[in-house]
Amino acid sequence: MNVHAAPMYSFGIIGDPQYADKDNGNVEGRVQRHREVPGKLKQAVDSMLNHAAEPLSMVLLLGDFIDGRFDEAGSQEDLSLLAGILEGLNPIPTFHVIGNHDLAFTTREHWFKTVKAPLKSYYSRSFAPGWRLVVLDTTDMSPHSGYPPGSPEAQEAAEYLKNHPQTDQDPQMTDWNGGVGQKQMSWLKSELAAAAAAGEKVITAGHHPIGEGSSRRTHTAWNWRELQDVLTSKQYTVKLHLSGHDHMGGYSFVNGVHFVTMEAMLEAPPGSNAYAVACILPDSIEIKGVGSAKSHFLPFK
Repeated sequence: MNVHAAPMYSFGIIGDPQYADKDNGNVEGRVQRHREVPGKLKQAVDSMLNHAAEPLSMVLLLGDFIDGRFDEAGSQEDLSLLAGILEGLNPIPTFHVIGNHDLAFTTREHWFKTVKAPLKSYYSRSFAPGWRLVVLDTTDMSPHSGYPPGSPEAQEAAEYLKNHPQTDQDPQMTDWNGGVGQKQMSWLKSELAAAAAAGEKVITAGHHPIGEGSSRRTHTAWNWRELQDVLTSKQYTVKLHLSGHDHMGGYSFVNGVHFVTMEAMLEAPPGSNAYAVACILPDSIEIKGVGSAKSHFLPFK
């Protein structure tokens, strides 16, 4: 690779802001600095808007935009505050992945409306010539999907959880994880086939990690094996999958596809931050982490 080659395209990445107007939390010895998130998000927005190299093609948020307080009104206040900060990115397009915390104490409809996202939790967009973003909803099949009891989505989730109990081999089968239902799975395959037919390379994204080794097994999507098999199929052109959820971050390379789990902005140390800018080159993607977000060089193989 010519290390001096200018990036073809660049885009921003933010994982798990998970804001709430509440005191710090502590999970597994890691501090969750909820009230520091608005300032850190504003810093990331300003940096991305004034990106020195070239204008960013998009900014991708990997879910858990908010943490969810124990009442709907408080959660909606938190969501509105962050959404207002994110508006500072205009005119750069922003694309949201929906996370499990996002739906804890607010409805899907309110969440979509507040972040000004289309009323669709999984979708596909061309973000640069020759490149397609495919966003998955790994809360689609879960107890916290936001779908009403008795709906086809809620029934599919209950049935899947019943037929796939948590075991040592499947520690991901908890109610705070989730997966992709069969309707969405069929859609995913059709989108990847269409991208391949059009000669487009693909970046996929979803909140819960999918690639084996890219996160702790306790944090993967329910049906990560099936999803991994789809994304790494040689008939498709996926180069990178991005996820959040496991705040510690992670990376793996499986059958030609890079799987990157982004470190959480929520847990960035005081005076630091956690976000990244990805630069797409002819033969690779370089993710340049800021603060506690790791950097990755991802050659196409």
